[in-house]
Amino acid sequence: MIFKELINSVNYDHVWAVLNEEYDHKDGAYEAYKKVLEGLKTLKPGHCKPLITLIVAKIENCIEPGTSIFDVFGIIKGDKNHYALEMTSWDEWLNFNVLDKCLEVYGNADTVAHSLYEMTFFGYSSKTVDKRVKEEKLILDKGVREIENGTSQLISLEETMAKIGFIDKRTPEEKEKEYKEYKRIAATNEKIYKMLLGRCPDK
Repeated sequence: MIFKELINSVNYDHVWAVLNEEYDHKDGAYEAYKKVLEGLKTLKPGHCKPLITLIVAKIENCIEPGTSIFDVFGIIKGDKNHYALEMTSWDEWLNFNVLDKCLEVYGNADTVAHSLYEMTFFGYSSKTVDKRVKEEKLILDKGVREIENGTSQLISLEETMAKIGFIDKRTPEEKEKEYKEYKRIAATNEKIYKMLLGRCPDK
């Protein structure tokens, strides 16, 4: 099933119930997401090459251990990496294949809800997102050119942290404990990816 077909199969109130439970929203979010879904139903799927498969995975949050977040990303056949999708146009999203296992595990409404949250990172209309993504890509391209021609001004992490007033007061023991916790969470999340994909995305 492609994402366009999935969009057409869901009831908005079921999608909103998931969005409302899982995410914090400003006033007017119900109508904003409803408009997004209605707009997607009228938008024609665009050309997507290489073909991307859409994945939604409920994983443990490494920043707040013990809590969950939803990882929304794309995979490409024959490529073991996974890819962020925020800077993808909405018409391309509509042509993504949706992993059957995600629908089996989380259901149609949940898969759509978490995808909508991801795809509205830059705005709530296709035109707004396309404009913002174009601007962001120009900034990134400029940064790459500056690095390549040696005109960029690189700042170390330590210097950046000092400028914003961040002081790491953790003891060596606390750092080691946090590192072990991070490794535990990473191992747990790898099992979830493997359950969905039949493999870990970074292996």
